[in-house]
Amino acid sequence: MTNRFATAIGLLMLAATSGCGDSGPTAPQQIGPSPAPTLKVFADASGFSTSDLRDAQDQIVRFNSANEFIWAADDTRLQGFKVQQYPVNLDTGPIYMVPIPGTICSQGCAFEVRFGTKDGERRAYLTVDYIHDNPGTLVDVDLIGGALVVTQTSQFPPGTPTLSGIVSELTSIGPVPVPGVNVYRAVTTGWRSATTDQDGLYRIPGLIDGTDSVQVSKDGYVTQQTRLTTGGDTRFDVQLVRR
Repeated sequence: MTNRFATAIGLLMLAATSGCGDSGPTAPQQIGPSPAPTLKVFADASGFSTSDLRDAQDQIVRFNSANEFIWAADDTRLQGFKVQQYPVNLDTGPIYMVPIPGTICSQGCAFEVRFGTKDGERRAYLTVDYIHDNPGTLVDVDLIGGALVVTQTSQFPPGTPTLSGIVSELTSIGPVPVPGVNVYRAVTTGWRSATTDQDGLYRIPGLIDGTDSVQVSKDGYVTQQTRLTTGGDTRFDVQLVRR
């Protein structure tokens, strides 16, 4: 057998067996377009839900699944805002936090969604949590030179409940108001507090409906701690006992 003939036989055998156990080159996989980002939806315990979040001036911002902050007025978008939803609390519903990137807050902060009611309409509002400390007040949000500016205000979300009452002690002449008493109400991200005035009156606005602890204390008196349900504006009077 000549070398030329042997080579021809080898080529024929290779051609005959090339399809056995070999699927051949893999066809390119078709990759479709990425799904369009969807708006994040925020819901409270009552079943109300919305994608619109309002600041102190009723300006609307939104967030989406692409981690974008969206300025609704002109659809300006900023990257790096990931909505974090914490487990549902049966009283208050989910807790929504959106860490704010950059140097807006020197020690770090996050938007926290709070719910309220204005003119009979349920709404979602922007507050800010500064490392587990949220005063519960609205923030004013603005875009200046393409950068996000967040300013704390003293305005509480409309329609949020207030806890108030009088702290007194029982004396021989009857109940007497006790000034300078510290009243603490637990909230989702810490505590809100107030101090009684000369008439023993305290007031803690901007709360969240639900059941949590209220602690009442002053030097010289027995500290009291109670589980209290807040449903709308709530009156809670306390009578202290001296040590």
